[in-house]
Amino acid sequence: MSPRDLNNRRLLAAFCAVFLLSACGEYGGRSGPASGGGGPRGSGEVKNCDQLFAQRVQPRLDFCRSCHIPGGVADVPDGKLFQLSGNKAQDSSLLRASWERLGGNAGGPSRILKMASGTDTRSHSGGTPWPVGSDAYKEMDALLRGYLDPAACALGNLGAITEFPLLAGPRGGGPWSNFCAGKADSAVLPVDPRTLIVPGVNQGKAVAFNAHWKSCDNVVARPKTCGEMREQARLGLFVGHGQGETGTPLSFAGGNDNPAGLSAEKYNNLWDSAWGLDERPDNFDELVAERYGSPRSLVRNPYPLPGEDPNASNGGSGQLPMVFTQIRKADGTWTGEIGQKVCLFCHNGQLGTTADGPGMGPQLGGAGSIGDFSVASSDFSKAEGLTGLGVNTAISAVTLSTNRGSGAIDFFQLAFILFSNGDPRLLLNDKIVFSQAIGNIKSPPWWNLAYRPQKFHGAVLPTDSSRIDLAAYYDLAKSLTGGGTEALAWMDAHSGPFQTWAETLPPPRYPRAIDTALAEQGAILFHSKNLWDANLHNPVPRPDMGNGSCASCHGAYSPRYVNDPSYLDTPQLAGVAAYTVPTSVIGTDPVYAEAMQSLRNADGSVSPAILNQSVVSCGLGNAGYTEGNTPILLAPPLWGIWAAAPYFHNGAVPNIWGVLDPDSERPRIWKRGSTPARADQDGKVVMGFDTDLQRGYDFDKLGWKYDEIPCGAAGSQPYLACNPISPNTPSPVQQILGNIYTLVGLTWNLPRPQGLTMTRQDIENRKIYNSNLYSQGNQGHAFTAVLTDQERRAIIEYLKTL
Repeated sequence: MSPRDLNNRRLLAAFCAVFLLSACGEYGGRSGPASGGGGPRGSGEVKNCDQLFAQRVQPRLDFCRSCHIPGGVADVPDGKLFQLSGNKAQDSSLLRASWERLGGNAGGPSRILKMASGTDTRSHSGGTPWPVGSDAYKEMDALLRGYLDPAACALGNLGAITEFPLLAGPRGGGPWSNFCAGKADSAVLPVDPRTLIVPGVNQGKAVAFNAHWKSCDNVVARPKTCGEMREQARLGLFVGHGQGETGTPLSFAGGNDNPAGLSAEKYNNLWDSAWGLDERPDNFDELVAERYGSPRSLVRNPYPLPGEDPNASNGGSGQLPMVFTQIRKADGTWTGEIGQKVCLFCHNGQLGTTADGPGMGPQLGGAGSIGDFSVASSDFSKAEGLTGLGVNTAISAVTLSTNRGSGAIDFFQLAFILFSNGDPRLLLNDKIVFSQAIGNIKSPPWWNLAYRPQKFHGAVLPTDSSRIDLAAYYDLAKSLTGGGTEALAWMDAHSGPFQTWAETLPPPRYPRAIDTALAEQGAILFHSKNLWDANLHNPVPRPDMGNGSCASCHGAYSPRYVNDPSYLDTPQLAGVAAYTVPTSVIGTDPVYAEAMQSLRNADGSVSPAILNQSVVSCGLGNAGYTEGNTPILLAPPLWGIWAAAPYFHNGAVPNIWGVLDPDSERPRIWKRGSTPARADQDGKVVMGFDTDLQRGYDFDKLGWKYDEIPCGAAGSQPYLACNPISPNTPSPVQQILGNIYTLVGLTWNLPRPQGLTMTRQDIENRKIYNSNLYSQGNQGHAFTAVLTDQERRAIIEYLKTL
């Protein structure tokens, strides 16, 4: 072919590309706010190379264009060998030039094909978009051969190309609630995708599943229609977030039946009895919410102010935070007693205000990390004057957490005793008494429950085992005196609906603009980049299953990959995460996972005293059956992950950047910012974590802003809380305490000086996260060290879309 003929051919290809773009708009392989995504296109007869390029090859180059452009993640020495641009009119000439740089077809298929099909000596961070034998592979191969023999391009009539976008699709929310949007109550629910997670599912696929679903014989059956789902969700919302309605469920109810609540008179006097102020502040309700880390309810949640009769003022003029509510009698009479809904200390949160956009403000079933149950209990104890039955005194003395926002939330050793249905054998069972303390963890958000076949960070129980969800509502007095039948019956009637409600919760949407082009690069890397490629020399052991990408553990979300049969057996499995990983791979603080295994016998069996415990109504999850008692953690779904800081199961890492880069953003001792106090109250009151997005959130690194605390500063005493000689290792005192907590787990709950005094400075120090302490290490997830900073930025941008 003469240079003139070749130039004319290139001009014709460019004209065809411009014509197609002007007629059809941007190809759906790129998605964004104004893009409708992919769809069938490109069908027709292909007689020559110009038609083959315009109808079949160029539409698929949009995927390559996500990364192989100047400034893209493939703009690296190797990636420059195959380079496109943002101008599609240049695609034909740039593809030809790339083919030539890569050696043409010498020695077999072009390296363009080898990389994209996974048959080259180096892996492709973009995965295998053109597998050997696929239409994409055959058609690109024909075009590249056509550069030398134009007859190779005559492929005849071809069917339409169907490609899905990299972005778009549902953003979390339960599959059932998404399905029922706008449908009648009679609509029959589709299959719950989690029930498809059975042995053999996704065998050999890019996404790994090994935490299988187990159906439990719950008293309240799972809903079958949209109407049943809505009815159960209404009851579940009432159980979880009832505020002042007659019969509102409470963990600690106050009054004569359970003294762990507080009278309105004593509540109104907290400013004096517990806070040490000279007068009642005019913003008392706001300060209560700040001090205890619970947003004020968006619905009316009243209590009587001093001098008010609650029954003459419809409950009163005050407004309680979510974690408290006033008790009413069966006839609707207000009692003036304030009870606690302790679950909400861990499972709610705040993201800015409602003015920041849809879903912002108080979070129902959110990622928590702002509440402080221990401070509230201590204050209630002081308000009682340490009199009465002293339930709050006992609660405040027991160490359930050393930090604000996290604690022994999954402390099953303690739960097995408290909720034992009066079985004294549990108090003597050595696997409970002498098991390892679980220590500090952070609550996962309820908005991801519909995408988890098993519960808790360690896959401890099947998700369908609903009774455990309401363990905090269990009647303590009856359980410890041999009763409990009535309490269990109530739990069975309400726990299923509560779980149904939790599974309908959608995650909050990222409130700012997203760089669509960068997010598309991130989608490709998240689903395709093999972190264990031989050329990356990753020192961390590779998981046994999956393609080595983020998606292999955390699930597939992008429509392009969700609809790829090499990733999922069915698109119904989109967004489901069901893979447990040994701690030898994940590498995060091992205390929690090892504690779960310490409850098993050396031969792997589990004591009947645990299996027969009242809240273990459906057996155990993967944690109870690992070979060799191997400690494991369950990779979580990532819907709304931007809103779930801090990260890891113990909340040790302040932002996503630190998760992806173990060599940075892993401060040893750090403190999240506090809400600024009013000028006249500065230094006198305790403020909570700053939840103002503009002031307190790092949108680039995805997490809350923080200050690093040096060893020796307030709350980090040398040789006690940190080691000034070796800053990256615990102090000798902490090492000794850690050994004690490992040998006798319940010792972690013994009172500590801070918990007994709870001065204002003590409470401020609870905002400090010290990774030197038992169970609070910030190590792990080291396999992402092989990413480049550019790749991290792209993945973070993609995570904003979930």
